[in-house]
Amino acid sequence: MPIESKTPSQPKVEYDNGKPKRRRKVILGLSVGIIVVIITPIILFSILGVINYQHIGTYSYDETSMEYTNLNLTINNKVGSIEIFYDNTLTKPFEAIVEVYGRDDSSLLDAMNFTTTYLNNDTMEISFYSGDFDFFFWDKKVFTYDISVYINPAVTADIFVEASTGSVSLSTEAIDSLVIASIDLQSDTGSIDLDMRNSVNSTLNGLNLITDTGRIDVDLGVRTALNDSYALIDTKTGSVDFRFIDLISIDNMTWDINTNTGSINMVISQNIVYPFQFLAFFDVDTSTGSITVDFFFNATIGYQFYGSTSTGSVDILGNENGYSSSNYGTAGNLYDFELITDTGSITVIET
Repeated sequence: MPIESKTPSQPKVEYDNGKPKRRRKVILGLSVGIIVVIITPIILFSILGVINYQHIGTYSYDETSMEYTNLNLTINNKVGSIEIFYDNTLTKPFEAIVEVYGRDDSSLLDAMNFTTTYLNNDTMEISFYSGDFDFFFWDKKVFTYDISVYINPAVTADIFVEASTGSVSLSTEAIDSLVIASIDLQSDTGSIDLDMRNSVNSTLNGLNLITDTGRIDVDLGVRTALNDSYALIDTKTGSVDFRFIDLISIDNMTWDINTNTGSINMVISQNIVYPFQFLAFFDVDTSTGSITVDFFFNATIGYQFYGSTSTGSVDILGNENGYSSSNYGTAGNLYDFELITDTGSITVIET
């Protein structure tokens, strides 16, 4: 058979001004890559200068005179954790320990942001403001703070705390008979923990707990008197755990407990019956997550549960959708629960 000989085809190369286009594209690509490799770290270090923060020191701030037994405490911290403790060993009304983190060559003196104002003979106002947070690495007066606050139990405190990024917690350290004017804890990104566990016979005049991203854990202790008609517990993304034993109210009470994404777990026990007509309403709502209520009520207390879910099951004391105690229409003390979830189950059990 005759053998046909073919010449291998050559790659097609386009020319522009007498020079191969493909080679120019390769050189241009390499140049861009080199520029990106060099410039990107500079941009990141300029914008995200926070990554070179280091511990630059610790300082304390206190008030020593026990003449001031009323405290208005305001803490606004952009980045860092905030912890508040009641301390029965404290011989002064207030003390704060601050861990400061900053950039190279930062001065600890620039990070001392506590101030005190004396309002009258027995009231002081203590405030902390961390300042605006600046990412650029050349600003040496930008810090992050981890703050620990200690309050004497003899002090009546009105507490407002706001954190942009970081957790917020308050613990009564199982101390009894505390008087707290109000507790308002907020965080944009971080968890909130209110721990009054094992504290007995305390008084609380207001409660507000809010976070955008993070869980909320609340234990109101034993026989705490809540002198308010409304309490808010709200998180956008995170779970809620809520507990109390024998809560004391002076008037009808509304609980607004919400989360968009997360479960809600409630453990409540109420054996105290008030000698007046009383209604506690619990508005419990989550978009994505389950709701669980574990309760015990005195036999003379009337209670009613209503549950609704789009996708999930409802089991309220063995019933679907709702349950009312036999004495709900005649009892002087009533507890009313509305439990709603879009995606998740609802379970109510009696201990």
